[in-house]
Amino acid sequence: MRRLVACLACTLGVGLAAAAAPAGDSWSGHYGLQWLSVAQAGSRVVLAKAPDADPGKLVEELQSDLLRWTIADVRTPTETVKLRRFLAAEYEGFGWAALHAAGRIECLDARHLFVCRTTPGTTVKIGRDGPQQESLLASTGVFGIVLHAGAFELKKE
Repeated sequence: MRRLVACLACTLGVGLAAAAAPAGDSWSGHYGLQWLSVAQAGSRVVLAKAPDADPGKLVEELQSDLLRWTIADVRTPTETVKLRRFLAAEYEGFGWAALHAAGRIECLDARHLFVCRTTPGTTVKIGRDGPQQESLLASTGVFGIVLHAGAFELKKE
């Protein structure tokens, strides 16, 4: 488990100078990160607007949205992970297509982790209805999941 936490810390890196949010960018900024349902120490991360993707270097399905961000742990500012907005099929895969269509959830993806924003205090169900469905309370409205490490919540500072 510690190795997974260390992996997250290492993959979440960006410079503090990049933390100022450009006009119209509601994602960028400093956040406190708190893990949910596990006894892991929190940390501070930075989400920052990154240069747009080069459509010539993307598979066709990702060429429709070139906007990109990075996420970083403030302790390792030279290591960054690039994020892109979810595709419609990804919202469907989590059972969130109706929420997204209503403008009630927006997510960024980095393959092994994702970050979503919804209304603070929303209980988000993860997956299709059934016994395997999970839920989490997004008390701050910004939450994420790291593959094999668990869920976390972000609070903008």
